[in-house]
Amino acid sequence: MFLLAALVLLVLVVQLAWAADTPTVNGIMRLKNLVEQCAFSLDGHEFDLCPVLNGNDGGWSVEFERRTPPTVTKTSYRIDLKAPLKRDEALPGHEQCPAGTWICQTVSNRRPRHEGEEPRVLQVVPVAGAMNLPNVTSYHPGVNITAQFVAPRDNPNRHVLHIRLHGGYYVYGAQKADFQFVCDTAADEPTAPTYSWTWNGTHTFQWRSRHACASMRAKPLPSKDRPTQPPEDSEDETTPPTDDESPTDGQPEELVDAHPFSGHTARSTMILLLSSFTAVVTLTYLAWHPPARVRQYVTRFVKAHPRLGRWRVGESVLVRWAYEDLEMDEDFGYGEGEEDTMVNFAPEEEAGEGIPLKPSPRKGRWPSYGTA
Repeated sequence: MFLLAALVLLVLVVQLAWAADTPTVNGIMRLKNLVEQCAFSLDGHEFDLCPVLNGNDGGWSVEFERRTPPTVTKTSYRIDLKAPLKRDEALPGHEQCPAGTWICQTVSNRRPRHEGEEPRVLQVVPVAGAMNLPNVTSYHPGVNITAQFVAPRDNPNRHVLHIRLHGGYYVYGAQKADFQFVCDTAADEPTAPTYSWTWNGTHTFQWRSRHACASMRAKPLPSKDRPTQPPEDSEDETTPPTDDESPTDGQPEELVDAHPFSGHTARSTMILLLSSFTAVVTLTYLAWHPPARVRQYVTRFVKAHPRLGRWRVGESVLVRWAYEDLEMDEDFGYGEGEEDTMVNFAPEEEAGEGIPLKPSPRKGRWPSYGTA
């Protein structure tokens, strides 16, 4: 009866754990995908990015060049926020990101004085995606799309929507993309992302759109906190933080591979502990009070493998085992030749010399068994 109650409790705890798995942790909400969840609620604000994301089925391209004498270096991004990028059959495989990449960065350079020379590819960086990299043991595949609505450190009255895509990897570590959607009521739709900066594996883009303006689900903000026109760019969105700056609570640097208990609510942590306790209690009960048929199978297995029985227990345990064998013999019955003659003892004509259950302390210096 106790075993049945423990199993029922374990099932209920697992169901509660699934029900308590809230999508928002520390202001960060996980999204399954941006096709079905392009409209969502976050921290009391309603967002609808469907017109932005569904307005371009072919994805987006972001390109820029900079002078690196004697060459000119070009950086290009291929971006798809709904599915993996399609392979370009005109390019060699080693000059493309691996299959499963959603955002790919390609860095190339050219020599302006050599007009007939083809550009040379320098880097191909998978920024986000779910790729198959069997030779990289530290890689954890998964786009893991997240949304966060926070304010820059230097402008607490202005909030920015961050959409982050993970799962990228390059030779120096994990990569991810951070799209910062800025509310701009004067933007000409459809809009596209623009490159901001890259730092420590984070590729940041700014995306100005009127669809990035949040609508309040609860009471509206005071008039002094509502922007009347698009504010100017802040340093937090256009320049990377310095080396001595650490991420704040509202802006964690990494969203994956954290400690199993970090980021969980008190309720989910309590449910996890309760389910673990229930499992331990159930296993302990089964170990100390196994069913009769299980004890019979274990006994037969130990007899069939005598090497596993190279140990000796106390007299009280042997007596208890003898009674249990008698009970199992009445309930289930041993097969022919399977009776435990060590515990139940054998007839005098077959037994020969008896072996005591306890060692003799009077024979020799060390205790021995079976001494006369």
